[in-house]
Amino acid sequence: MFTWLRIIKGLDKMELNDKITDMHLCLASPGKSLLFPGPTSITAEYDDLVKEITAYTDKIKKDDFMVTYGPYFFRGRRDRQAVDGDWLRLRRMASTPPIITELPTPMPTGVKKLVMSPHLLTGGLVYVIGAPASGKTTSCSAAVVSRLTEFGGYAYTVEDPPEMPLNGWHGKGYCSQTWVPGDSLADWQSAFRGVLRSQPSATPCILFVGEVRDAESAAALVRAASSGFLVFATGFGTDIPSSLDTLVRLASEGMELKSTLDSLSNVLRLVIHQRIVNGHLTARVLASANGRTAVAAKLREGRLTHLEGDIQYQDNQVMSGADIFMEHLKQAA
Repeated sequence: MFTWLRIIKGLDKMELNDKITDMHLCLASPGKSLLFPGPTSITAEYDDLVKEITAYTDKIKKDDFMVTYGPYFFRGRRDRQAVDGDWLRLRRMASTPPIITELPTPMPTGVKKLVMSPHLLTGGLVYVIGAPASGKTTSCSAAVVSRLTEFGGYAYTVEDPPEMPLNGWHGKGYCSQTWVPGDSLADWQSAFRGVLRSQPSATPCILFVGEVRDAESAAALVRAASSGFLVFATGFGTDIPSSLDTLVRLASEGMELKSTLDSLSNVLRLVIHQRIVNGHLTARVLASANGRTAVAAKLREGRLTHLEGDIQYQDNQVMSGADIFMEHLKQAA
Protein backbone atom coordinates (compact mmCIF):
# COMPACT_ATOMS: atom_id res chain seq x y z
CA MET A 1 0.00 0.00 0.00
CA PHE A 2 1.17 3.51 -0.74
CA THR A 3 0.36 5.84 2.12
CA TRP A 4 3.38 7.96 1.24
CA LEU A 5 3.77 9.13 -2.36
CA ARG A 6 6.80 10.86 -3.83
CA ILE A 7 5.92 13.04 -6.81
CA ILE A 8 8.84 12.89 -9.26
CA LYS A 9 9.67 13.84 -12.86
CA GLY A 10 11.45 17.06 -11.91
CA LEU A 11 8.39 18.76 -10.49
CA ASP A 12 10.11 19.28 -7.13
CA LYS A 13 11.75 22.38 -8.63
CA MET A 14 8.40 24.10 -8.72
CA GLU A 15 7.60 26.40 -5.79
CA LEU A 16 4.16 26.61 -4.25
CA ASN A 17 2.72 29.96 -3.31
CA ASP A 18 3.43 30.36 0.41
CA LYS A 19 -0.15 31.44 1.03
CA ILE A 20 -1.65 28.16 -0.18
CA THR A 21 -2.95 26.12 2.77
CA ASP A 22 -5.16 23.52 1.05
CA MET A 23 -5.70 21.96 -2.36
CA HIS A 24 -8.88 20.08 -3.33
CA LEU A 25 -8.35 18.01 -6.45
CA CYS A 26 -11.30 16.72 -8.44
CA LEU A 27 -10.34 13.38 -9.94
CA ALA A 28 -13.07 13.25 -12.57
CA SER A 29 -12.53 16.85 -13.76
CA PRO A 30 -9.10 18.17 -12.71
CA GLY A 31 -9.95 21.61 -14.06
CA LYS A 32 -12.54 21.96 -11.29
CA SER A 33 -9.84 21.64 -8.60
CA LEU A 34 -9.64 24.36 -5.96
CA LEU A 35 -6.99 26.30 -4.01
CA PHE A 36 -7.35 27.75 -0.52
CA PRO A 37 -7.63 30.25 1.13
CA GLY A 38 -10.50 31.03 -1.13
CA PRO A 39 -11.78 28.97 -2.69
CA THR A 40 -10.26 29.92 -6.01
CA SER A 41 -10.07 27.86 -9.17
CA ILE A 42 -6.77 26.12 -9.70
CA THR A 43 -4.47 27.85 -12.16
CA ALA A 44 -2.62 26.45 -15.15
CA GLU A 45 0.74 26.53 -13.36
CA TYR A 46 -0.45 23.60 -11.25
CA ASP A 47 -1.58 21.42 -14.15
CA ASP A 48 1.42 19.10 -13.90
CA LEU A 49 1.02 18.75 -10.14
CA VAL A 50 -2.64 17.79 -10.50
CA LYS A 51 -1.85 15.29 -13.27
CA GLU A 52 0.95 13.65 -11.28
CA ILE A 53 -1.06 13.29 -8.06
CA THR A 54 -4.22 12.09 -9.75
CA ALA A 55 -2.18 9.59 -11.80
CA TYR A 56 -1.13 7.93 -8.55
CA THR A 57 -4.59 7.70 -7.00
CA ASP A 58 -4.99 4.09 -8.08
CA LYS A 59 -2.11 3.26 -5.71
CA ILE A 60 -3.75 4.88 -2.70
CA LYS A 61 -5.51 2.06 -0.86
CA LYS A 62 -6.53 4.11 2.18
CA ASP A 63 -8.75 7.14 2.38
CA ASP A 64 -6.29 8.90 4.73
CA PHE A 65 -2.74 9.37 3.46
CA MET A 66 0.28 11.65 3.27
CA VAL A 67 1.66 12.88 -0.05
CA THR A 68 4.92 14.72 -0.72
CA TYR A 69 5.53 17.09 -3.61
CA GLY A 70 9.19 18.02 -3.72
CA PRO A 71 9.86 19.64 -0.32
CA TYR A 72 6.14 20.04 0.45
CA PHE A 73 4.03 17.76 2.64
CA PHE A 74 0.29 17.36 2.41
CA ARG A 75 -2.05 15.38 4.63
CA GLY A 76 -4.72 13.96 2.36
CA ARG A 77 -8.15 12.39 2.49
CA ARG A 78 -10.07 10.85 -0.36
CA ASP A 79 -13.64 12.12 -0.29
CA ARG A 80 -15.92 9.55 -1.91
CA GLN A 81 -19.21 11.28 -1.08
CA ALA A 82 -19.23 14.27 -3.45
CA VAL A 83 -21.92 14.18 -6.14
CA ASP A 84 -19.37 14.98 -8.87
CA GLY A 85 -17.06 12.08 -8.06
CA ASP A 86 -14.05 11.50 -5.84
CA TRP A 87 -11.98 14.42 -4.57
CA LEU A 88 -8.59 14.50 -2.85
CA ARG A 89 -8.65 16.96 0.05
CA LEU A 90 -5.03 18.01 0.69
CA ARG A 91 -3.95 20.07 3.73
CA ARG A 92 -0.49 21.59 3.52
CA MET A 93 1.67 20.63 6.51
CA ALA A 94 4.96 21.98 7.83
CA SER A 95 7.93 21.04 5.65
CA THR A 96 10.34 20.88 8.58
CA PRO A 97 9.94 19.06 11.92
CA PRO A 98 8.68 21.25 14.78
CA ILE A 99 10.82 21.96 17.84
CA ILE A 100 9.45 22.85 21.21
CA THR A 101 11.12 26.26 21.40
CA GLU A 102 9.69 27.45 18.10
CA LEU A 103 6.06 26.35 18.06
CA PRO A 104 3.61 28.54 16.12
CA THR A 105 1.63 28.84 19.36
CA PRO A 106 4.30 28.76 22.10
CA MET A 107 3.96 26.24 24.91
CA PRO A 108 3.92 27.79 28.41
CA THR A 109 7.41 27.77 29.93
CA GLY A 110 6.48 25.59 32.91
CA VAL A 111 4.82 22.98 30.73
CA LYS A 112 7.80 22.97 28.38
CA LYS A 113 10.05 22.33 31.39
CA LEU A 114 8.01 19.26 32.35
CA VAL A 115 7.95 17.90 28.79
CA MET A 116 11.73 18.25 28.51
CA SER A 117 12.52 16.90 31.99
CA PRO A 118 15.45 14.45 32.24
CA HIS A 119 13.25 12.49 34.66
CA LEU A 120 11.30 11.21 31.66
CA LEU A 121 14.36 9.38 30.33
CA THR A 122 13.30 6.38 32.41
CA GLY A 123 10.05 6.11 30.41
CA GLY A 124 6.37 6.51 31.14
CA LEU A 125 3.27 7.96 29.52
CA VAL A 126 2.73 11.57 28.44
CA TYR A 127 -0.89 12.05 27.38
CA VAL A 128 -1.77 15.24 25.48
CA ILE A 129 -5.50 15.92 25.24
CA GLY A 130 -7.79 18.61 23.93
CA ALA A 131 -10.36 19.51 21.32
CA PRO A 132 -9.74 19.07 17.58
CA ALA A 133 -7.28 21.64 16.16
CA SER A 134 -5.81 22.41 19.59
CA GLY A 135 -2.26 21.58 18.50
CA LYS A 136 -1.92 18.17 20.19
CA THR A 137 -0.05 16.48 17.35
CA THR A 138 2.23 19.47 16.90
CA SER A 139 3.09 19.54 20.61
CA CYS A 140 3.86 15.81 20.71
CA SER A 141 5.88 15.92 17.50
CA ALA A 142 7.89 18.86 18.80
CA ALA A 143 8.52 17.05 22.09
CA VAL A 144 9.79 13.95 20.28
CA VAL A 145 12.14 15.95 18.03
CA SER A 146 13.38 18.17 20.87
CA ARG A 147 14.03 15.28 23.26
CA LEU A 148 15.91 13.35 20.57
CA THR A 149 17.99 16.44 19.85
CA GLU A 150 18.81 17.07 23.51
CA PHE A 151 19.08 13.54 24.93
CA GLY A 152 19.63 11.29 21.91
CA GLY A 153 17.98 7.89 21.70
CA TYR A 154 15.59 6.28 19.26
CA ALA A 155 11.95 7.05 18.51
CA TYR A 156 9.18 5.21 16.71
CA THR A 157 5.85 6.62 15.59
CA VAL A 158 2.63 4.72 14.91
CA GLU A 159 0.39 7.05 12.90
CA ASP A 160 -2.54 6.94 10.51
CA PRO A 161 -1.43 8.86 8.57
CA PRO A 162 1.85 10.58 9.53
CA GLU A 163 1.31 14.33 9.79
CA MET A 164 4.76 15.81 10.41
CA PRO A 165 8.13 15.13 8.71
CA LEU A 166 9.77 13.45 11.73
CA ASN A 167 11.66 10.62 10.04
CA GLY A 168 15.44 10.77 10.26
CA TRP A 169 18.17 12.23 12.46
CA HIS A 170 17.56 14.90 15.10
CA GLY A 171 20.86 15.72 16.78
CA LYS A 172 22.17 12.42 18.16
CA GLY A 173 18.73 10.81 18.08
CA TYR A 174 16.86 9.09 15.26
CA CYS A 175 13.13 8.82 14.54
CA SER A 176 11.56 6.05 12.47
CA GLN A 177 8.06 6.99 11.35
CA THR A 178 5.67 4.14 10.66
CA TRP A 179 2.17 4.15 9.26
CA VAL A 180 -0.59 1.67 9.92
CA PRO A 181 -1.01 -0.27 6.66
CA GLY A 182 -4.79 -0.75 6.95
CA ASP A 183 -7.84 0.32 8.91
CA SER A 184 -8.57 -2.91 10.78
CA LEU A 185 -7.79 -3.70 14.40
CA ALA A 186 -5.34 -6.35 13.18
CA ASP A 187 -3.36 -3.66 11.33
CA TRP A 188 -3.00 -1.60 14.50
CA GLN A 189 -2.05 -4.68 16.50
CA SER A 190 0.63 -5.55 13.95
CA ALA A 191 2.08 -2.03 14.04
CA PHE A 192 2.33 -2.04 17.83
CA ARG A 193 3.81 -5.53 17.93
CA GLY A 194 6.48 -4.45 15.48
CA VAL A 195 7.50 -1.56 17.72
CA LEU A 196 7.50 -3.54 20.96
CA ARG A 197 9.60 -6.31 19.41
CA SER A 198 12.12 -3.84 17.98
CA GLN A 199 13.07 -1.98 21.15
CA PRO A 200 16.88 -1.62 21.19
CA SER A 201 18.60 -2.34 24.50
CA ALA A 202 20.46 0.23 26.62
CA THR A 203 18.95 3.09 24.57
CA PRO A 204 16.33 5.67 25.58
CA CYS A 205 13.29 4.87 23.43
CA ILE A 206 10.30 7.02 22.56
CA LEU A 207 7.00 5.91 21.05
CA PHE A 208 4.61 8.45 19.57
CA VAL A 209 1.06 7.18 19.01
CA GLY A 210 -0.84 9.56 16.77
CA GLU A 211 -4.19 9.08 18.50
CA VAL A 212 -5.67 6.74 21.09
CA ARG A 213 -8.75 5.57 19.25
CA ASP A 214 -9.57 2.08 20.50
CA ALA A 215 -8.98 -0.52 23.20
CA GLU A 216 -5.98 -2.06 21.44
CA SER A 217 -4.05 1.19 21.09
CA ALA A 218 -4.87 2.20 24.67
CA ALA A 219 -3.66 -1.14 26.08
CA ALA A 220 -0.60 -1.13 23.79
CA LEU A 221 0.63 2.29 24.90
CA VAL A 222 0.32 1.27 28.58
CA ARG A 223 2.31 -1.89 27.82
CA ALA A 224 4.94 0.12 25.96
CA ALA A 225 5.28 2.59 28.83
CA SER A 226 5.63 -0.35 31.23
CA SER A 227 8.43 -1.71 29.03
CA GLY A 228 10.59 1.41 29.33
CA PHE A 229 9.32 3.48 26.40
CA LEU A 230 8.57 7.15 26.90
CA VAL A 231 5.18 7.18 25.20
CA PHE A 232 3.58 10.32 23.78
CA ALA A 233 -0.06 9.91 22.83
CA THR A 234 -2.91 12.25 21.94
CA GLY A 235 -6.60 12.01 22.70
CA PHE A 236 -9.75 14.10 22.65
CA GLY A 237 -11.10 15.46 25.90
CA THR A 238 -12.63 18.46 27.64
CA ASP A 239 -10.73 18.00 30.92
CA ILE A 240 -8.09 15.77 32.49
CA PRO A 241 -10.23 13.54 34.80
CA SER A 242 -12.78 12.63 32.11
CA SER A 243 -10.04 11.98 29.54
CA LEU A 244 -8.24 9.66 31.97
CA ASP A 245 -11.54 7.90 32.62
CA THR A 246 -11.95 7.31 28.87
CA LEU A 247 -8.39 6.02 28.61
CA VAL A 248 -8.92 3.64 31.54
CA ARG A 249 -12.16 2.30 30.06
CA LEU A 250 -10.51 1.67 26.69
CA ALA A 251 -7.38 0.06 28.14
CA SER A 252 -9.40 -2.21 30.45
CA GLU A 253 -11.66 -3.72 27.77
CA GLY A 254 -11.28 -7.47 28.14
CA MET A 255 -9.12 -7.01 31.25
CA GLU A 256 -9.62 -6.60 34.96
CA LEU A 257 -10.19 -2.92 35.78
CA LYS A 258 -7.97 -3.06 38.85
CA SER A 259 -5.06 -4.39 36.80
CA THR A 260 -5.41 -1.53 34.32
CA LEU A 261 -5.57 1.07 37.09
CA ASP A 262 -2.48 -0.41 38.72
CA SER A 263 -0.53 -0.37 35.47
CA LEU A 264 -1.60 3.13 34.49
CA SER A 265 -0.86 4.56 37.93
CA ASN A 266 2.70 3.21 37.69
CA VAL A 267 3.46 4.60 34.21
CA LEU A 268 1.51 7.86 33.98
CA ARG A 269 3.97 10.75 34.09
CA LEU A 270 2.20 13.73 32.60
CA VAL A 271 -1.21 14.72 31.26
CA ILE A 272 -1.50 18.01 29.37
CA HIS A 273 -4.90 19.45 28.51
CA GLN A 274 -4.28 22.20 26.01
CA ARG A 275 -6.39 24.79 24.26
CA ILE A 276 -5.67 27.53 21.77
CA VAL A 277 -7.40 30.75 22.80
CA ASN A 278 -6.99 33.90 20.70
CA GLY A 279 -3.86 32.45 19.11
CA HIS A 280 -2.25 31.51 22.43
CA LEU A 281 -1.76 28.00 23.81
CA THR A 282 -3.02 27.50 27.36
CA ALA A 283 -2.53 24.28 29.27
CA ARG A 284 -3.45 22.51 32.48
CA VAL A 285 -1.23 19.72 33.72
CA LEU A 286 -1.22 16.67 35.96
CA ALA A 287 2.21 15.17 36.70
CA SER A 288 3.22 12.07 38.61
CA ALA A 289 6.92 11.26 39.04
CA ASN A 290 6.34 7.59 39.89
CA GLY A 291 3.79 5.11 41.19
CA ARG A 292 4.11 6.34 44.78
CA THR A 293 2.72 9.87 44.44
CA ALA A 294 -0.67 11.03 45.72
CA VAL A 295 -1.79 11.34 42.10
CA ALA A 296 -0.83 7.71 41.43
CA ALA A 297 -2.68 6.58 44.57
CA LYS A 298 -5.92 8.25 43.47
CA LEU A 299 -5.58 6.82 39.99
CA ARG A 300 -4.91 3.35 41.37
CA GLU A 301 -8.08 3.60 43.47
CA GLY A 302 -10.14 4.90 40.53
CA ARG A 303 -10.83 8.23 42.26
CA LEU A 304 -10.38 10.24 39.11
CA THR A 305 -12.77 13.05 40.00
CA HIS A 306 -10.66 13.68 43.11
CA LEU A 307 -7.71 14.68 40.91
CA GLU A 308 -9.07 18.19 40.32
CA GLY A 309 -7.43 19.48 43.51
CA ASP A 310 -4.06 18.06 42.40
CA ILE A 311 -4.49 19.67 38.98
CA GLN A 312 -5.22 23.08 40.50
CA TYR A 313 -2.25 22.81 42.88
CA GLN A 314 0.11 21.75 40.10
CA ASP A 315 -1.10 24.50 37.80
CA ASN A 316 -0.12 27.03 40.47
CA GLN A 317 3.23 25.32 41.03
CA VAL A 318 4.06 25.26 37.33
CA MET A 319 3.15 28.93 36.97
CA SER A 320 5.52 29.76 39.83
CA GLY A 321 8.38 27.87 38.11
CA ALA A 322 8.43 24.80 40.36
CA ASP A 323 9.51 21.41 38.98
CA ILE A 324 6.67 19.03 39.88
CA PHE A 325 8.76 15.93 39.22
CA MET A 326 11.48 17.09 41.62
CA GLU A 327 8.88 18.00 44.24
CA HIS A 328 7.51 14.44 44.05
CA LEU A 329 10.97 12.93 44.35
CA LYS A 330 11.76 15.07 47.41
CA GLN A 331 8.50 14.02 49.06
CA ALA A 332 9.32 10.36 48.45
CA ALA A 333 12.84 10.67 49.89
